[in-house]
Amino acid sequence: MTNSYIPLTAIRLDKLKVLRPKPSIISNRPRSRLERTASAKSYDSDDISNNHGGYQKHFGNEDQTSGSWTSHRKHFFILSSAGKPIYARYGDESRISSYMGVIQALISFFADNNDTIRCINAGQHRFVFLLKTPLYLVCVSRSGESEAQLREQLEYLYAQIISVLTHSQMTRIFEQRNNFDLRGLIGGTEIFLDSLGKLMNTYPGFMLGAIQCLTMPRDLRDKVGAVLGRAKCKPLLYAILLTPTQLITLLRPRAHSMHPSDLHLIFNLLSGSTTFESFESWTPICLPKFNNKSFVHAYICYIAKRVCMLLISPDKDSFDEMSSVKQKVVKELEDGGMLASLESHAAVGSRGGFSVGDTGIPGLRHFLYKSRTHVQFTMPELTDPYSSQSAKKRLLRQYQHMHERMHRNARPLKVLFHAGEHETMLGWITSNFELYAAFGPFVSKKAVVQMCNKLLKWITKQEDSLLILGAPSFEKFK
Repeated sequence: MTNSYIPLTAIRLDKLKVLRPKPSIISNRPRSRLERTASAKSYDSDDISNNHGGYQKHFGNEDQTSGSWTSHRKHFFILSSAGKPIYARYGDESRISSYMGVIQALISFFADNNDTIRCINAGQHRFVFLLKTPLYLVCVSRSGESEAQLREQLEYLYAQIISVLTHSQMTRIFEQRNNFDLRGLIGGTEIFLDSLGKLMNTYPGFMLGAIQCLTMPRDLRDKVGAVLGRAKCKPLLYAILLTPTQLITLLRPRAHSMHPSDLHLIFNLLSGSTTFESFESWTPICLPKFNNKSFVHAYICYIAKRVCMLLISPDKDSFDEMSSVKQKVVKELEDGGMLASLESHAAVGSRGGFSVGDTGIPGLRHFLYKSRTHVQFTMPELTDPYSSQSAKKRLLRQYQHMHERMHRNARPLKVLFHAGEHETMLGWITSNFELYAAFGPFVSKKAVVQMCNKLLKWITKQEDSLLILGAPSFEKFK
């Protein structure tokens, strides 16, 4: 099934919304607890300090009165409704308990007046509050992201905690002791909160609410899916092949789809720890959108470099059966020569999967394309002029700005033309897709429209390799 679209030339150019920015200064042994999977992983922009459950937290020794602590553009804080500190993105949360007290006082002041605090704008800073009793989550940001985007990031941090505890368990704990110190219970899993904080700054899937698929020929993807389908056993709920940030294929029961946010948590689980690359792991995990009240159990094993198999079962005693499924799948993939192909595509996919030059459109620098029908997105690798970390971050911020403006509740837009200092951008939303494209700073509006139409034709032609168009269910292989 392909996505049809109306050529953008059908829209009068003089009616396009034009937005010009203000000047800018611009063991082979299964592991039974998620905590045991946490390993100290270095990040290119972070340092390491205080230790919780074996994990040394990034910037954990920073003093909250120091310039380095205040220089961070975005902070996350999590505390209990009783004011107990639980997590801080930077620094040691136990040393900034006074700030947690201020947060609690602000929330209580509004609650006493039968109101709920949501956001405070103060100069360049934006304070966003998410109240999920018994937890309070706060973001303090001067990154330029909107209130809605920051609140969505807080929702993901909350979901990450639920994935470790379940909502039922956490509620029961705080009903018994409202001043309970949750840090002891989630000790060792802060690495995944830190990883999520970083991933949300680099991976556009959170903004789009969509999953990125590994670019590969459809016939190979279908063959790999068939191998997974034939290996199904009774306790198996989901069978997933993926890289740390891209989906290869997913098999499920016809009645149970998987929500993108649950898949994002799985991506974060793989991205946050290197331990999974060395061992077969068996860990409980709560998928909040699937069922936030109980755990399922995940068998995690890398079957090739950057290619992970994840088998999810509701039965906590089915490790041996999941391991047997993995062995059957690996043998059939190897015998069919598919495993080497998967490893090759995963290596290319780690750089982006394809380049903007493959589109054959001179002047196009980068784009994000989301299929709203399939809740998936694709994008080319980031090359010049977006090869540096600062340029990559700036481009993502531009995409976020375009996305927020076009999805604004008060006045949503279908088409937005943005003439910026560094690039010209076009956003286009229909019932089937969303497109955000970046061009050089001096490209005319007419040329941008023509190139976007060419780009959509190219995507339509290539979408069976860019996206998963027909994800199979287990019932197909009965």
